[in-house]
Amino acid sequence: MMILTDLFSDTDFVAAVPFSKEYYKPDEIILKEEETSQDVYFILEGSVRVSTTLNEGEGQLVTGLARLSEGDYFGEMAMFDGEPRSANVSAETDCLIAKVDGSAMITFMDKYPEKAYFLMRDMFMNLVLRMRQNNLRTKTVLGLYLQEQDF
Repeated sequence: MMILTDLFSDTDFVAAVPFSKEYYKPDEIILKEEETSQDVYFILEGSVRVSTTLNEGEGQLVTGLARLSEGDYFGEMAMFDGEPRSANVSAETDCLIAKVDGSAMITFMDKYPEKAYFLMRDMFMNLVLRMRQNNLRTKTVLGLYLQEQDF
């Protein structure tokens, strides 16, 4: 059975999928909202902040969406759909990040379906967790909004 953290010790993956390991200092931007690329990022050390910018009239509000740490990853949605990035990601602490070529990773999964199954399962379980967290946040925000409407 393979999980995402096993990728960098898998000889087939290392031979087939280009990746680089990059260091980031606190507050350094790793990727920007609206950028286009299919790269996927794996946090090998440290933690990152995921945020988005909301336009409120004349001003802007930067809001945190998540904190991710060692063993987590981000950028996988763009790997699959090729859409622009939906959030900003910056280093919260000193970080070591593996930047993986997403299109080559898809080709790898096509070539090795038995490995791809476990990778996709790991990604799916992570997506389910994020969706449940977002559902809870949405419920909380809606509850607060409806309480305001009663006044």
